[in-house]
Amino acid sequence: MSVKEEGLQAQKTAERDLEIGRQIQASFLPEELPQAPGWEIASRFEAARLVAGDFYDAFPLSGGKRIGLLIGDVTDKGVGAALFMALFRSLIRAFADQHYSLGWMDVLNSDRSIAGRSDSVGRRRELLSTGAPALKNAIDLTNNYIARNHGKTNMFATIFFGLLDPANGGMIYINGGHEPPLLIGDGEIKAVLNPTGPAVGLLPDLNFTIEQVELEPGDTFFAYTDGVVDARSLAGEPFGEERLTALIKEPAATAASLLDRIYGSLKAHIAEADPFDDITMLAVRRDAEPSD
Repeated sequence: MSVKEEGLQAQKTAERDLEIGRQIQASFLPEELPQAPGWEIASRFEAARLVAGDFYDAFPLSGGKRIGLLIGDVTDKGVGAALFMALFRSLIRAFADQHYSLGWMDVLNSDRSIAGRSDSVGRRRELLSTGAPALKNAIDLTNNYIARNHGKTNMFATIFFGLLDPANGGMIYINGGHEPPLLIGDGEIKAVLNPTGPAVGLLPDLNFTIEQVELEPGDTFFAYTDGVVDARSLAGEPFGEERLTALIKEPAATAASLLDRIYGSLKAHIAEADPFDDITMLAVRRDAEPSD
């Protein structure tokens, strides 16, 4: 076999391995998203390469009483990021589903409490009932596992993980250094869900504060990775937060239609340019109350 033939064979092998990797990675993303009565959950995902460092998930917790909403972005791109994407997503889902719980002292210890809330026994019981232990288990244990077992790789992820209660629209969350999701209602941005801690996996025993927000009837929760605002045109111009904000403020009847609008604008902006980064979006809409 000539050198040229050997090179072509090696290229084919590498391409085949990457395609297998793409298929395996795709299995880590949800085929279907849970849909509670009165709610709609939608997503859009596009990898910049065959494999991606972005991930998202939505899954039932607490016996189906709550829905976990997850979106993340592993540092770097390519195969390494894809491997850690699978690890982060699997750890968070496994730890969140554990049936053991942290005590209230672990959940509400000093600056790890829900901001601005009293430290009363009643408040502790209320917080435990929201699923806070599952939330803290997922982020704290994932952070420590990555930092202690894979710290030399310098791989970490920005992660937003929220627990939604479809019964009342309440959501508690931890934002580990991720692009702030937005709460949209009545054509306005009602809340910006800023980071409540650093990126996950940087160092052991980091502090991640729990925050909370409420989705009222007609509200939409929108989360995304930085590949959305960083998407480049042929001239190198980023899509930017200003364009994204304008699109978000336009009324949308469904979560899916909102994502379709943003995705269509993104594709028009990128046009024939090479993909700059993975694009991931997650939207959750609470149905508006019927008028009398």
